[in-house]
Amino acid sequence: MQKHGAVTNEVLNTTYRLFVEGINQPLYCSACQTVLEALTSKGIFLEANCGGRGSCGKCKILVLDGQVNGPDGLPAKPLQNNTHLACRIYPASNLIVRVKQIQVSAKGTVATVFAADGPPLVKKIIVIPVYPTVSDPCSLQELFGHSLPTSIGGLDNICLLQQFGQVMDRTPEQMTVIMIGNEIIAVEAGNTTSSLFGLAFDIGTTTVVGMLVDINAYKVVATFSETNPQAAFGADVISRINAAKTDTGLAAQTRAIRQCLDRIIGELCAAAKVDRHQIYAATIAGNSTMMHLLLSISPLSLIRQPYVAAFKTISPFASKKIELDINPNAKVVLLPNITSFIGADTTAAILAVGQDISSDPLLIVDLGTNGEIVLGNREKIFTCSTAVGPAFEGAHIRDGMRATVGAIEDVVIDADVQVKTIGGHKPVGICGSGIIKAIAQLLKKKIITTSGRFNWQITEVLPPNLAQRLIKKGAQWEFVLVEGRNSATDADISVTQADIRQIQLVKSAICTGIQVLIGKSLPIGEMPVFLAGAFGNYIDVESAITIGLLPGFTREQVRSVGNAAGTGAIHTLLSQRKLKRCWHIANEIDYVELAAEPDFQKQFLANLVFPEMS
Repeated sequence: MQKHGAVTNEVLNTTYRLFVEGINQPLYCSACQTVLEALTSKGIFLEANCGGRGSCGKCKILVLDGQVNGPDGLPAKPLQNNTHLACRIYPASNLIVRVKQIQVSAKGTVATVFAADGPPLVKKIIVIPVYPTVSDPCSLQELFGHSLPTSIGGLDNICLLQQFGQVMDRTPEQMTVIMIGNEIIAVEAGNTTSSLFGLAFDIGTTTVVGMLVDINAYKVVATFSETNPQAAFGADVISRINAAKTDTGLAAQTRAIRQCLDRIIGELCAAAKVDRHQIYAATIAGNSTMMHLLLSISPLSLIRQPYVAAFKTISPFASKKIELDINPNAKVVLLPNITSFIGADTTAAILAVGQDISSDPLLIVDLGTNGEIVLGNREKIFTCSTAVGPAFEGAHIRDGMRATVGAIEDVVIDADVQVKTIGGHKPVGICGSGIIKAIAQLLKKKIITTSGRFNWQITEVLPPNLAQRLIKKGAQWEFVLVEGRNSATDADISVTQADIRQIQLVKSAICTGIQVLIGKSLPIGEMPVFLAGAFGNYIDVESAITIGLLPGFTREQVRSVGNAAGTGAIHTLLSQRKLKRCWHIANEIDYVELAAEPDFQKQFLANLVFPEMS
């Protein structure tokens, strides 16, 4: 909480009403609370890539009525047209504001139909109950045990016995036993085997995806995604870990993600017309930080030496432990993490592409908010984590944005510039796939050099329409993709010199990570490359190769695999055998700490340059 100069305690303790356009009920915001903090606490999430430090400029709101102060306690000056950064203003009166909540960015598809591979995680069996008689006065528990196959344990806990007693009071002719593995989790009256559903979640730093699975049919019946509301606490995991340093900060992020999961469940059930109580299990993949925050376990050990996680595996637990409103007896299975910054999402991706059972080496490159690289086969698998950050999601890019409606996703530079936006709307900004395509095009036209600098001298030979787009604002050059008169924001949408530097850092981190792993394994040959992650599924592969993101590979070797983490989570819901493979993957994989590699820094610096264009 920031201090307000010489403001009295009486003023600081004042609470004002905060009206958000489109929301009927007012919120409340104290004079010592930023508007961003007030909105976040009430479940209204804005982009705040910097974690509310005022440096990213993403949490813009329009103050329609009322007065606001800055951190110094004096009236805040608007950026333009009464627009302010929500993280830098405090109410000085009742307020009416217009906000733009975080929009959902795409994360790739998952398959809808799966093949059976052994028993699923959860199953139902029919039992014909035997009732006691005067001549055979055994307990109900004993008689029930006699009705079960010998491989199944009996009722041995109070909650199950309570359910069993209620069911037996109705003297049904048949009973349904719900099991996870060989553990009985619930007993129901009658034959309910036709209704058996499970959930698979992929909790990404940027996007959360939920899939509702009909376990009997081995089929995904509904998919729904939301932008991770924790983005209001920062775009990357480090920002969120720092935001969780206090009990209040940790609780706020835990509450946000649990509410997000429950909202997704509601959307899935509505779409598939399935009752929540017909859902008996959930499997969850996510990176280590997301798993800590979901369980309300402090993630601070991840950023303090020796940089370890609080846990690697968690035993299955009741869904109510994380406040999921599904069958009260349902169990949640968190897939195992690999190391501190290689999480269960990577475990699930390895499972999804079958890398752990492949005789041939495979390369997985996860281009999400975090960057993970995995190389190997059933003999040996190596993995590393790279410092990608959220640049591919539009963070740290001046006109960057998520891959949502209005984002420039494709750029072609010929005699002039043509752009394509998601949804065909007027351009709002540029997303990760767009910035990669734009830089590749600028390289091919030699408007930027291999060093990443703008080649301003080339304007003499460029077509006039292109030459006038390369401009200098202050001390920085930029290339205008869309002029303000043609954008939705009335401002130019450009690629700046600073944007190029950000992409150079990211591409060098990925490129160097791949090279380090290749040095520990087999020659690349014709090895397939699987691009996973939110960004990996939408990147233009030719452009990625052009800028040197995928060193030494050809277009034919590279394929996108959709939401590999989500697919892996579905597999573990549908197959106990594949769930067991996850534990083997997590325990056997070799983690490579890039910073400890002797030539890493040298390779990283060398890879900052772009490849020569012919």
